[in-house]
Amino acid sequence: MEITQQRATVRDLDFAYLTCGEGPLALLWHGFPDTPNGWRPLMTALAEAGYRAVAPWARGYAPTAVPADGGSPIAAWVDDAIGFHEAFGGDEPAVLIGHDWGALMAYGAAGYAPERWRKLVVASVPPPAVIAAKLTQYDQVKSFWYQYVFLQPTAEGIVA
Repeated sequence: MEITQQRATVRDLDFAYLTCGEGPLALLWHGFPDTPNGWRPLMTALAEAGYRAVAPWARGYAPTAVPADGGSPIAAWVDDAIGFHEAFGGDEPAVLIGHDWGALMAYGAAGYAPERWRKLVVASVPPPAVIAAKLTQYDQVKSFWYQYVFLQPTAEGIVA
C-alpha cells in the first residue's frame, strides 16, 4: 500500500499528515521527539486490514504549522484529534492510537468525546491516574527532568 503525504486545515491550523488505505478511520498520533514516519509499518498493516490510516504531524512539528501563540498544550492536541475525526471520519467511531505525548492526547480525546472512538490504543504511557500516583515517587519525578529543561527560557540554546 502506498503512503502519501497530504495537507489539511483542521481547527484553523495547517496540518501535514500521512495517509494510507480506504475504510474506517484509524488516527495515529506520534509523541516526542517522533514524527508520523514511525507509524509507517502500522499504517500499511491497518490499510491492508481495511482501514484508512491517518498520521498527522502534531501542531508545531514541521511541516505542520506552528500555532500563532506558539503553544502546544495537550488540550489543543485533544481538540486537534477531534477535528481530524470530524474531517476524516466523523460519521462513525474511529480507532485512536497514540504514543508518548500522543498517548496523553489519546487519553484526553477518549475521555472528552468517547462516542467518537471505537478503540483506544496507547503505547509508552500509562493511564493518567497511574501517572499522578507515580509523581509522588522521587525516582519517577527525576525521569521527567527533560520536561523541566524545556520549560526554561534558555531551552532552545541548551538543545541547539
